[in-house]
This record gives sequence, structure tokens and C-alpha cells, in this order.
Amino acid sequence: MIAPTSFFGDYGGHIRILEETLALQELGHEVLIVTYYKGNDVPGLTIKRTWPLPYRAEYEVGSSRHKIAFDIYLAGAALFWWLRWRPDVIHGHMHEGALIGGVLSWLSLGRTPLVFDFQGSLTAEMVDHGFLDPDRWIYRAMFRLERFICRRLPKAILTSSVRSGRMLADKFEVAEEQIVPLPDCVDTSRFDPERFAEAERLALKGRLGIPAERPVVAYLGLLADYQGIPDLLRAAAYLKEWGEDVHFLIMGYPRVAQYRAEAERLGVAERVTLPGRVKYDEAPFYLGV
Repeated sequence: MIAPTSFFGDYGGHIRILEETLALQELGHEVLIVTYYKGNDVPGLTIKRTWPLPYRAEYEVGSSRHKIAFDIYLAGAALFWWLRWRPDVIHGHMHEGALIGGVLSWLSLGRTPLVFDFQGSLTAEMVDHGFLDPDRWIYRAMFRLERFICRRLPKAILTSSVRSGRMLADKFEVAEEQIVPLPDCVDTSRFDPERFAEAERLALKGRLGIPAERPVVAYLGLLADYQGIPDLLRAAAYLKEWGEDVHFLIMGYPRVAQYRAEAERLGVAERVTLPGRVKYDEAPFYLGV
């Protein structure tokens, strides 16, 4: 697997990479993950990291212009481990992973096929982050690159939803036989609120400052405007205005201070709790509150 992110990070696409790896291992496959130099190691997973950049020891979550340098290092590490490990399949996550994996597949003369794990449109995300203007020529160039990656490089594309599969077929003209929906899901044996006693849930509510009888709307993921966090805060304000006694538990990172300030501005600080980063192995307990 080629994972152009700081795996493992307790959010978003990292969960998909982790759960796919665990499922493959359970089926008897050996998986090696090549990823950026930061991130948490996971017991039982084989993770190989890039070298650290000499000029940037720290970096933020999400899109960044510095990802170009990270991906150059990732390509070098992927080439090294491909030559040393000689895998049967290359599994590229996101478009950078698919592009790097596509080059390695080409170097193998197609003997090592590429599976592309599509987790959303590259150009759409760059527009969301303000890196691209849809009216500029650079957007059109990036769109053509994205279409090339989707149409020409992989033998199969795994999508996190049926809707993403339809977008690939309609917007990027990918052949439907290449598209395999593999929707995101959770292990219901772990994400089961009945695993936790009522006393445990009430104790957690108390630690989080949530009244015991107040119903909770819970979110766990990346904290960013494009993920809808401002909409959750406005929903809290609307419900307060309508007289509904509802609490919003918004978990994740970064920008915790920013959204706490926004909750204060909207007058719902007493109805919104932002505890910050929650470890993935603790997620079932917090989501069951």
C-alpha cells in the first residue's frame, strides 16, 4: 500500500487504510504500508516511512503545498520497497498514491497491477482548500491529470461510496467495469453501544460536561469547514432558538480553538463540547455516549 498521508492519525481516510489492512491480513495476505515520516505506528502492521524533510519538521493536517516534497520522498521510498519486496499488487490510496503506484506498475510492465483506492476528487478537494480556482487554467490542467490517473493507471478502482463510483463514470469517463464500490463501514462488534454499561456512559458524560439527560448529537472526524463543522454549530444555535435541549459532541482535530470560539460567538458554548483528538480505539466508547 502507498499511503500519501501521516498514517496512522485517528481520522478520515486513515481509518479506511487501517480497516482494509486488517481485513486483508485476516484473509491471509501480507501487507506493507509505505507512508509519510510522521504518524503513529499500529501493532501488527508493517509500516515503512519516508525520510523526514530537512526543512520542515512539523506540518499541518490536510492539503499543503509542501505535500509535493512529501510525495517526492514517498515515491523514492515506494520505489525502494517495491524493488526489495516485489509485491503481487500495488494498492495506491488517493491520487498521489495511485500516480506513484501507476509508475511502479508501468516499470513492472504491468505484471504488478495497481488498485486505486479513490477517496474523493483531487481537484474538488483542492478547490475546497482554496488551492485551485475553477476558472483558472491550472484547474483545467489538474483536472486532466486527475482524469488520466483515474482512466489510465489502475486495473480497478475501489470507491468509498456508490455515489463516488457514479461520479467517476460520469465526470471522469471511467469504464464502469473498473469501478468496485467498497463503502466505508465499521466493525459492529466493536462499535456497539451495548458494550458499555449505563454507568460508564453517564460517567463519560460527566467528564465531558454534558448533562446526564440531555440527548447528544455526536461527530468524530477532521475538524474543517468543508467537513461541515460550521453547519453543526449553526444547527446547535437553531435548536437552542427552537427550545430543543440537545448537546453537540464534536470530536476531532485540528482547529479546536477556532470552533470553540465560533460556538461562543453563536451563544451555544454550553451546548457544544469539543474535546479534541480521540484515539480510534476509544472511538466506540465516545460515540456511544
